Amino acid sequence: MPQPQANQIRFAQLLALLFLLSGGFFALFSLFFSPWAFPNIQSAAFLDTIAVPFNSVEIGELKIPIYLDNYLVFQDFHSLPVRFTIWESYLFGGIVLLISVTVLSLVSEFKKFAFLGAGVAWIFLLTLSNVNGLNIGGPSANVSLIILLSGSVLPTVFFHIWATGVKFWVRWIVVLAGFLVALYTLIQLSPIANPSLYLSEQSLIIGLGLGISWIFWQGHGMLSGVFVLLSKANENLSTKVSAQVLMLGVLYFLLLVFQLLALRGEVNLPFPTFSPLYLLFPLGLFSWFSIREKITQGTNLAASASTLQALFILGFATILWVVWKLEVSANQPAKELIKHLLVYSQIGFSLFFFIYLMSNFLGVMNSGKGVHRIMYKPYSLPYYHLRIGGVIAMLVITIYMEAMVAAQANSLTNNILGDYYYQTGQKLEASILYENSWDRYRYNPKAKNLTAHLLFQLNQPTLAKEHLEQSFAEAPQVDNILLVSERLQRENKYFEAIYYLENGLKRFPGNVYLVNNLALFYTLTQRYEDAALLLKNHSGDSKITASNWTALQSKLGLESETASGGDDLISQINQIAATRKKGDRPEKSILESLRKQLAKESSPMLIHAGYRNLVTEINSEDPSSEIQFLDSLAKEELFLDFTMQLQETAILRSLGAGRINEVVKNLNGLAFRNPGDAAYYLNLTGLIQAQQLDFQKASKDFVVADEKGFKAIEPHHLAILELGGFAEKAAELALINPEKTSIIVSEDLTLFGTFNQQLPENLFETWKSISSPDYQVEFAERLLSHKAHGLTKNQLAELGKALAGKVNAENELQTFLQNPDWSDSQSLGLLPAILDFRKS
Repeated sequence: MPQPQANQIRFAQLLALLFLLSGGFFALFSLFFSPWAFPNIQSAAFLDTIAVPFNSVEIGELKIPIYLDNYLVFQDFHSLPVRFTIWESYLFGGIVLLISVTVLSLVSEFKKFAFLGAGVAWIFLLTLSNVNGLNIGGPSANVSLIILLSGSVLPTVFFHIWATGVKFWVRWIVVLAGFLVALYTLIQLSPIANPSLYLSEQSLIIGLGLGISWIFWQGHGMLSGVFVLLSKANENLSTKVSAQVLMLGVLYFLLLVFQLLALRGEVNLPFPTFSPLYLLFPLGLFSWFSIREKITQGTNLAASASTLQALFILGFATILWVVWKLEVSANQPAKELIKHLLVYSQIGFSLFFFIYLMSNFLGVMNSGKGVHRIMYKPYSLPYYHLRIGGVIAMLVITIYMEAMVAAQANSLTNNILGDYYYQTGQKLEASILYENSWDRYRYNPKAKNLTAHLLFQLNQPTLAKEHLEQSFAEAPQVDNILLVSERLQRENKYFEAIYYLENGLKRFPGNVYLVNNLALFYTLTQRYEDAALLLKNHSGDSKITASNWTALQSKLGLESETASGGDDLISQINQIAATRKKGDRPEKSILESLRKQLAKESSPMLIHAGYRNLVTEINSEDPSSEIQFLDSLAKEELFLDFTMQLQETAILRSLGAGRINEVVKNLNGLAFRNPGDAAYYLNLTGLIQAQQLDFQKASKDFVVADEKGFKAIEPHHLAILELGGFAEKAAELALINPEKTSIIVSEDLTLFGTFNQQLPENLFETWKSISSPDYQVEFAERLLSHKAHGLTKNQLAELGKALAGKVNAENELQTFLQNPDWSDSQSLGLLPAILDFRKS
């Protein structure tokens, strides 16, 4: 048969290089960044509240504080079902299709016996691919296999026998057409759900077969490629090439031995190990130099040099694409199979190649001659012995490793079929396959995790928890520990959940997911010191632990140890709450940053929590636009679960702007519409009115709040009730809360009890009768702030004299007293400065 010309194969080499470059990029990206489906551990947020100081009014020994709720956002981690990778499966299936078409087009140019061998291997590979699972003509009938063999093999045989001179690109198009017709027929005839996805998933078997064949083909490629480069570099030089080869060979062999021990599960190795998959990249690079020499020196090749080189590149590309697919699908048994076979073949073939090299070429290796030129020439019997020895070594290693590759091969096929059933919504079948897969090979985390998730979805929680307990006992994994602790939390079994998380941390020390969730469980069980210690020690591990540490410090009233938190939305919500908890005002920059992030946020829970923390401060700017915006949010369908909270936030914005009457009216409306929270709202309205010296209305609100179940009685509640004329109710509550009777209502303090109900002139006379200097100043301030409009200039002047030297804004006081004109905005605007800056 005539050899095809090199220019006929150029298209195949370019196509193979395209597959190689794209496969290398995807493989490296998946190995270094692992952004794929498993494990699917996501954070979830939930809210807690803390009371932060808003303002406080003092009248003698009576202090009336108002505390408003701010939100703390805590985050815990959850194990979620693996996301679907349908489009990734289609992409990989398409790549395998194109690679298979290219391979078969090249195989059609093989010589007779090589073509027969490749054909048998292809038929065997298609048989393993379980294409009969399409169930055409009956369950597992051979019709599907026959159709696919016809579409792929017949065009290849035609070109090999009857059309040997046809250009490669024509072969490629015809073989592709045959494939596409066969695949279209299979998809149309198959009765199963989504047969195209089934074929895409099963294409992994074909990819594995082609990739593993390339690994075996290049068994000694690393060492032989290095030797070729050394021989070229030392040609015509009197150097000890044998010593260099010996040193590099021993180092590489030791590296492989340590990799083998790591795969066996040995620990405390003196040499650092890494994933053997990274060896594929240097193996492909150095093997290129070796294969070129072998092709150049060969005398009876299976095909032309260009064809074999194209096949080499295709094989390298295939294994890299397979690595990407395994990372995407989290098929751990298949990944482990590649690792094992790669290490086995490298040890076996490299060892015997070293023996072959030293026994045949040691005499001329140090002579300065280019030994690489004769390394494979003649293609002698010793080289076949090398291959046979390598295979025997692999068998020995397989026995030493307890034939793990058999369990891996069995398990990976179940995972592939399970992925198909899972992504087509056939949960029961998928759970059975994943369960069987894990039973056959324990290092199979995705299978066990999905088994539990699917059983929960199938309403079999007892069986699902048994699987999680089995995983914890035999092969612990973080996602399963998170899942079992979450399910136990739903059953209020907090201490059992803590048991799993604590023991999980012993197995996975410092794991941020376990640390975070354990700290939150400690908080639920009131082990606050343990929770604080955990989060404090690991607050720098992630933004979530840092945010939770900030929130927990605020929750427990601890002094914040972090000057600033993260710049993400949740961290800033917690940071503002922590700042307000300490009685400080957040910086404008963080408030503006939070506003900007809330404008981009889509979570209703975080939006309403963020705006609550923003508005709980005194802000005299016009709140109309903000209130209108918050009311509009409360009417949106997405915010239905937070309608009441958003309405409350809008009311608190009015409170910050000093719209007291509007606030009291709206809070009473909330109390009426939400009976379960009425006590909270009535207490708040009572405190607001008490700060306005309307103790009678405040007392009435407190009485109703008590009837609604309000229990957070404080000393100022009892004093306000007594001032408002509800002394009997105050005495009743004092008997229930004897520790809250620290404020004694003095005679001077009683004078404020009916302040709002009296005329200004009567209050002025009362003020003159007060003997206590402190109370006289307090009363004078209240007269100016509440009743100045009903006083004469002489009375105001007398009040001014009493306040002289007792306020910081002395100039403003004198200016106001000179012209106390209520129609003059400038004169009226001086009052806040006078009343807000009283000397202590």
